[in-house]
Amino acid sequence: MQQGFFPRKNLEINLHASVVSTGFLRENYGFDKIEVRDNGDGIKAADVPVMAVKHYTSKISSSEDLERLTTYGFRGEALGSICGTSQVLVITKTAADDFSTQYILDGSGHVTSQKPSHLGQGTTVTVLKLFQNLPVRKQFYSTDKKRKEEIRKIQNLLMAYGIVKPELRLTLTHNKSPPEYLTAFDGQV
Repeated sequence: MQQGFFPRKNLEINLHASVVSTGFLRENYGFDKIEVRDNGDGIKAADVPVMAVKHYTSKISSSEDLERLTTYGFRGEALGSICGTSQVLVITKTAADDFSTQYILDGSGHVTSQKPSHLGQGTTVTVLKLFQNLPVRKQFYSTDKKRKEEIRKIQNLLMAYGIVKPELRLTLTHNKSPPEYLTAFDGQV
């Protein structure tokens, strides 16, 4: 798994969701923290227990569902994969919820704890200590050249998706620098 896998999967999901804005925050090239925040529909309470369980999806319950599928990806597959390499927190709120809830996930994608949160509607996924249990993968990104190359790949990915859906506001912030706006979005919501 490459660092760009997680942002790409979240972008694919946001392209077909009712998301207007998606922000990507990275600290220390993503090794300390990657945060993806959107203002979409949020994750329904009924889907929360299985939102990151590998190979599970609430989108397909019969073979006919495959013909009606209009999505680009499954958040659960991305979350399930990233849970095996990092610490993962998910904060989500739907329009029906009174407040958002933060969920902490274990290495298998199961919810281990939850608590109320203050964020608005949408979903925020925070990945901490990327590749903490995969030292060889972390070592692959040990040089500044490799790390900067990965940031460029993510910038290029975000710009490409911004061309596909210019009304989607995409921002990338690295190490608390001012955010880069990577779409034709004019800053008005």
